[in-house]
Amino acid sequence: MHINIDRIFTTVARNLGLKQYSQHISSWIEWTYEAEKLIGSVDTFLQKEVTYNASGAKATGTITFSANPTSGDSITLNGTKLFFRNSTDVGKAYAPNEILIGATLADTLSNTSYPYGLLENLKGFTGTSTTPMTGMIVNSAVLNYAETLNVAEYSVDTSTGVLTITAKEIGHKGNRFSLESDTANAKISGLNLTGGKGIYRNQQLVLPEENIKVLAVRVGEDCHHFKNAEILKISSVHRSRVGKIENSSEQKALRYYIDGNRLNVAHDDLDEITVVYLSYPTDPRGWPMVKEGHETAVAQYIMWQMKLVEFYNGKLPQYITKELERRWYHLCGKARGDDAMPTSEELKQIGKLWNTLVPLKSNNGLIDL
Repeated sequence: MHINIDRIFTTVARNLGLKQYSQHISSWIEWTYEAEKLIGSVDTFLQKEVTYNASGAKATGTITFSANPTSGDSITLNGTKLFFRNSTDVGKAYAPNEILIGATLADTLSNTSYPYGLLENLKGFTGTSTTPMTGMIVNSAVLNYAETLNVAEYSVDTSTGVLTITAKEIGHKGNRFSLESDTANAKISGLNLTGGKGIYRNQQLVLPEENIKVLAVRVGEDCHHFKNAEILKISSVHRSRVGKIENSSEQKALRYYIDGNRLNVAHDDLDEITVVYLSYPTDPRGWPMVKEGHETAVAQYIMWQMKLVEFYNGKLPQYITKELERRWYHLCGKARGDDAMPTSEELKQIGKLWNTLVPLKSNNGLIDL
C-alpha cells in the first residue's frame, strides 16, 4: 500500500518549525523521489505496462447511472469526490463538489439552468461545441479542482445514463485517471481509464516520465507481424550493426536500445510496441506516493537535505547535518529490513519446510509448501 506525501510534508514542517512550506514543495517532491529510490526495496516501485502505436490513443472510461442517485451518494473522478445532494441537504450554499439531484436522472446528469447538472459542473460552462464558453460557471467543480478534473473531457447520454470520460491528451498518462463510485446506481467501467497509448514513429518512442527501469519490451497485440514476440536489448554503441542485413531486405533479430528517455527499435516493420517497466506510484497530481512504512525514513531524508542547504550557506554547524545523515541511514536500513521481513503466512510455510522430515515435492518435482 502507498500513501500520499502530504502527511510526510506535514511531519517535516512540524519537526522543522515551519508554518508555511509551499515554497519548498518542489524540492521536497524531488527529495521524496530520491529517498524512495535509495531505499529501493522491491515493494517501493510498481510494475506497469504501456503500449505505443503510430497514432497513439486517448484513454477513456464510463460511469453508467441506472437511476437517480440518493442524497449523500458520491462518485470520485481522479481523486476528487463529487457528492449528490437533494435540495434539503444541499442548503443555500452549493459547494463546488456538490451536485443537486434533479427531478429525473436526465436533469441530474445535464441541466443548463442553475444550479446545473453533473456535466455542466465537469465542463465549467453551459455552452455547446459551437459556443463553448457561453455561460461560464464560476463555482463549478472543474474550475475549483482543475488539477484533477481539467485533464479530461466529458459527455453525457441522458437517454442511457452514461457519463463518458476521455483524456484530453493522447498517451498513457490518461490511464492514471481513477474512477470510483459508492452508489449502486452508478457503475464504473473500471478503476481507471483505459486504452491510452503512446506514439511510436520512426522506430522510436518516448519512455514514460516515471520510468525507473525498463524490464521488458515486446511486439504489441495488434501488430500484424511478430505478435507478442520479445524484443531484446542491445547496447546503444552497437546500434549501427542492428537493422537490415546488408544487400538484403530481410530484417535481423528484434532488438532495441535506449538513448536517454527514448527507446529505439531496430526494425522498421512493427506497428505496435509494448513496454513493461518499473515506476514510482503517483497520485492524481503527479506527485510521488510513498510505500507505507517508509514515511519516517522519507521525512528524515527531506529534513537532512533541508539542513544541508543551510550548512552549505554557512548557517549550520556540520555536526547537526552529520547526525541527521546518521539517522537517515539507520531509518533507510530499517525500511529495507521491514520490507524484506516474511509475512505471517510465509513464516508458516517456512516453518512447515523446516519441521518436516520428508521432503515435500509436487508432481513436477519442485518443492510445494
